[in-house]
Amino acid sequence: MTIGTSGDAAAARGLNAGCDAWYSVIGGTFPEPALALTRAAQAGRHRQALEESRRLEPLWDLFARHGSLRVVAAAAAHLGLTARRNLPLPLRGLNAEERARLVTVVEQLRLHT
Repeated sequence: MTIGTSGDAAAARGLNAGCDAWYSVIGGTFPEPALALTRAAQAGRHRQALEESRRLEPLWDLFARHGSLRVVAAAAAHLGLTARRNLPLPLRGLNAEERARLVTVVEQLRLHT
């Protein structure tokens, strides 16, 4: 059994507090920042883990506004990892304006697979 944290915006705090795992929504789509945050926390570099999380705040804001599943599904489509329509019904993807904001965030944060 593990004690873990879910909710990517809280990952650094949870890992820094001693959680064994982070049940991440970004880990598969954006492995580099997820790994950097995790490794920093595991190595006791708590400030660095928090800084990586702060750097990702624009993404966390989108999660809070639209739901992490919808945002990551749109990001995966933007990166060409999936088809544009990749959520099963009745789930609704992001609209054009929301997708445009996501693309801006992905590019500004230099998030790539």
